[in-house]
Amino acid sequence: MRIGFAGSRGAIGSYLLPRIASRYGGSVRLFLRNVRVGELYHDSEVLCGDLLSPKDCGRFVKGLDVIYYLAHCNTPVSSDRDQPNDALLNVVPLLNFLQAIQDEETKPHVVYFSSGGAIYGRNPERVPWRETARCQPTSSYGIQKLAAEHYLRLAAEKGHLTCTVLRVSNAYGTLLSPQRMQGLVGVAINNALHNAPVRVFGNMDNVRDYVHLQDICAIAEKAAQPKEPFTILNVGSGRGYSVNDVLNIIQDCVGSPLQIERVRDANCGRWLGEWVVLDITKARAEFQWTPRTDFRAGIRAMIVDARAGSRAQLAVT
Repeated sequence: MRIGFAGSRGAIGSYLLPRIASRYGGSVRLFLRNVRVGELYHDSEVLCGDLLSPKDCGRFVKGLDVIYYLAHCNTPVSSDRDQPNDALLNVVPLLNFLQAIQDEETKPHVVYFSSGGAIYGRNPERVPWRETARCQPTSSYGIQKLAAEHYLRLAAEKGHLTCTVLRVSNAYGTLLSPQRMQGLVGVAINNALHNAPVRVFGNMDNVRDYVHLQDICAIAEKAAQPKEPFTILNVGSGRGYSVNDVLNIIQDCVGSPLQIERVRDANCGRWLGEWVVLDITKARAEFQWTPRTDFRAGIRAMIVDARAGSRAQLAVT
């Protein structure tokens, strides 16, 4: 089976790639804008190109059986700053990708990584979202993810491909850049371990569902085998934590107080939904998948691993 990756450098893609590459050996193709010195490609074929180029998209999809599509720019916090550019960077590349599949007549199975946090919208009843719920995104990011789902559904209905959409909640499990505007757990832990302030966007009482990257990888592997032409799965834990809850857990595990920096920019986080928790019944029933990583234990393991890595680096230097 030949597997392709579009978007293997993001938080989820970079975690998923080595797992898939180790299983399928040299049968993985990466679609990258460029090659970076020192970057690991795990014996994968590297194809340099751009999703904005129909020709490059055609080269990428040729001969692939399964494609993991994780390519997306911007975040829910930043996507509304320049909506025309946001659409150019995200919607047009996806359409080029789908057109290439239609032109090449490859009929692959696409695993598309959508959003379980930005798709659904506001939820005053605070009932876990099911896949059948009405979607009313409150950001350009969420609108584009939802639009992508519909384009993929349409392509599946026309017989160009099959597709499993993964509506992933807030992923965690690896440290993230201190300046990143998405991924509270990874950013906050990184900053805390370097005695830097943790920036917070939006309301500290906002509640989100968190799922570990190991559990995301597990469902992503299962999703590579289509069960129907088009399906949507929530991927989360089914439990919610407020921003305050998350920071308190990190503080307990770090063992020292966190420095909190509230971002007061009215355009940063103001329109974020207050409560997003996912109902994962469908993934359990149809794919025999359930998250296995306890949230506090996952955070503690990240901190232990980061500290061990720092000590190892100091020993080498």
